[in-house]
Amino acid sequence: MLKLYVMSTYDLASDAGLVSAVNDIGGPSYWSSTGQEWQKSLGETLAWFSSKDESERGTVEFQQKLWDKNSVAAVGQGNISIDGAIADGEFRRKVAAMSMEVLPESVEARLHFLTVQYESLKTLVEPFVSKMPHLKIFRVLAVMYPGAMTTVAKMGALTDLVKAMGGGRDLTTAGRHAWVRDRLDPLLGTTSKEPFALAERMVIPWFLYERFVQAAPSDRTERETAPAETELVPLPAARRRRGLTAIKGLFPSLLSSLEFIRDGVTRDELLDFLQNASPDSKTQSLGVTINSYKSEFGAIRLEGDRYLLTERGENTLESQDPSDLSDWLLTRILGVDNVIAKLREKSMTSSELVHLLQSVNPGWTSDYGPQAILGWLRSMGVVQFQGGMQDLTEVGRRWGARIHWEPESLHAELLSVEVYIPEVEENISELVLPQLEEILKSIQLKGQFRRFLVEELHSGLWADPIRHFAILSGLSGSGKTLLARSYAEALAGGRTKNQLLTLPVQPGWYDPGALLGYVNPLSGKSYARTRFLEFVLEAAADPRRPYIVVLDEMNLSHPEQYMAPLLSAMETGDYIQLHTEEEMFDGIPRAIRYPRNLVLIGTVNMDETTHGLSDKVLDRGFVHEFWEIDLKNYPKWGKRGMNQALEDQARTVLGALMDALSPAKLHFGWRVIDAVLDYLNRSEMDGSKASFADTLDSVIYAKVLPKLRGDDTKRFRAALENCEKALRKASLQRSCNKVSELLEDLEATGSARFWR
Repeated sequence: MLKLYVMSTYDLASDAGLVSAVNDIGGPSYWSSTGQEWQKSLGETLAWFSSKDESERGTVEFQQKLWDKNSVAAVGQGNISIDGAIADGEFRRKVAAMSMEVLPESVEARLHFLTVQYESLKTLVEPFVSKMPHLKIFRVLAVMYPGAMTTVAKMGALTDLVKAMGGGRDLTTAGRHAWVRDRLDPLLGTTSKEPFALAERMVIPWFLYERFVQAAPSDRTERETAPAETELVPLPAARRRRGLTAIKGLFPSLLSSLEFIRDGVTRDELLDFLQNASPDSKTQSLGVTINSYKSEFGAIRLEGDRYLLTERGENTLESQDPSDLSDWLLTRILGVDNVIAKLREKSMTSSELVHLLQSVNPGWTSDYGPQAILGWLRSMGVVQFQGGMQDLTEVGRRWGARIHWEPESLHAELLSVEVYIPEVEENISELVLPQLEEILKSIQLKGQFRRFLVEELHSGLWADPIRHFAILSGLSGSGKTLLARSYAEALAGGRTKNQLLTLPVQPGWYDPGALLGYVNPLSGKSYARTRFLEFVLEAAADPRRPYIVVLDEMNLSHPEQYMAPLLSAMETGDYIQLHTEEEMFDGIPRAIRYPRNLVLIGTVNMDETTHGLSDKVLDRGFVHEFWEIDLKNYPKWGKRGMNQALEDQARTVLGALMDALSPAKLHFGWRVIDAVLDYLNRSEMDGSKASFADTLDSVIYAKVLPKLRGDDTKRFRAALENCEKALRKASLQRSCNKVSELLEDLEATGSARFWR
């Protein structure tokens, strides 16, 4: 089932939004028991630290607790042993002396000071470790300098928080902590130096990240089990990616690519980079590489038209440590945990490991898939080959210690379809929607839409747990597309760069390839992507947020033809078949499940250039008609700088024509009113010698009358007669004569139209 819940959204980059978010979090009495225990434990750690003098801080016991047992944050894969360093008296003496240094007062000085301290700790630790314990260093700095540090120890998470709070990427690794505190402390007020007050202030940045920045629960690979402790959340075998793709260069190439992607790149830029690094590779192979970085390692994401690093990618690039990928590989990739769990028990030959992986995935009839996994694990220093046997390294043993479950194998009957779908616990995706009042307030800033109309659209879209499909029909120029886009912007909380796609439908869309792409028939080795397909894949990978597609003029082609797979899948939430090639072809999966966070809003005009809507389309969408146009609600009266008397005169004429034509549904919308007033305003600005009446006559003739057409019915005849009266009263002679001709045609032939 689909679970919807509503939460407030805040702009953390603004002072008001940041304060509101902190108020939403509340104080310790509002926190969960785990949060309260964490703050208490951290406060006790800070009190213990501050009570010790320099000589006590230089003891083995003190250093062991400082490095390995402090309560700042979970160590996770930062649990790298520094026992050798702690056993060294000179190391302990220097760390103790460093801990006595006083934190500067100014922000600039703090940024520099923390950067120096961070680099100094790295220098002191480096001779004693094979991998740099970045997380431990941050935890130690946080205990030493609680007045300028946060508890957000992982660099990827801290980078995302800084970005959300309006910061840039030009901060140093340690300086990000001081920057976050400098944003918060002036707004929240100076905190006392009492350890538990300091602990409360230190954990607020984590709660901000957890509540408003981090990925949806369905995307997380870890869960908190106790204060500053986490454990992995494995997916069942059937819901995992089917292994890893063998890529030239393996882990070093991944690191090189992450460095290139650091500040964001387009797909073409990334393809060029990969092509330069591997000139012999085909574009198809490079597309597979990009998909591997995105889906198999969770290291990059597509935001708009640019690839960016995920939090995991940020962490890996910062640490250069493959262990920052372990959470994803152990819980999301089929076979990785099986290999490590088995090697945790005993050494094995390469052949035995290949057979093991083939039993995990019966679809691997060759050794290509198993060897790709083993190659990656060796490249990342998790598995080593020595004496004819494969064994775990120290890094591998740390990975193995995180596996608290019995690794599963894939059943043969589940091999038929590879799907690209966000994995969620108990099949529940928490989709976050703004409150209706927030949506209404946002939409009213864009246009004058009646409250009931917005409520009707909102209820229709979310009445079904899967099928979020609305059709906006009615008068051309009445604001259908404006409402669709305004609703999308309100639903996405203003973040429409990534969550809104406006797609003008083209005549001649006869099959689903127009939306979902297709295998290139010329080469047979590449997939012709579409922006719609990329958007749907993004939606599937981000199930907590709504993704909205506006299909503008959707009935210029037959929707039941080009939307056929979507219409079928949205009925059941089943798979959308994309191609019949191998499981992953040119970076595109064979099939995807219909995303339950995908919203489709189509606009339609009903005239001789469009097609009717079939029952298959109508049965799946809520239809909303736009015919009521209230002239007094036109939002641009008095905003053009026109002569007020002349604008009032035009308004009177337009109102009379609206009253005359609306009973026959021949009236006009905001677009025509815009055109009429813009024309009059331009004529006035240019100093036209024509009278205002002649100018108004010309634009009415050009913009209102051409749409007059119909057969001889009582309603159509009355519309023409009333229109003629309104034009004669306003002395718009040319337009009046044209309507008189239409009435004559109606009498003579039984029909009339502007275009003879």
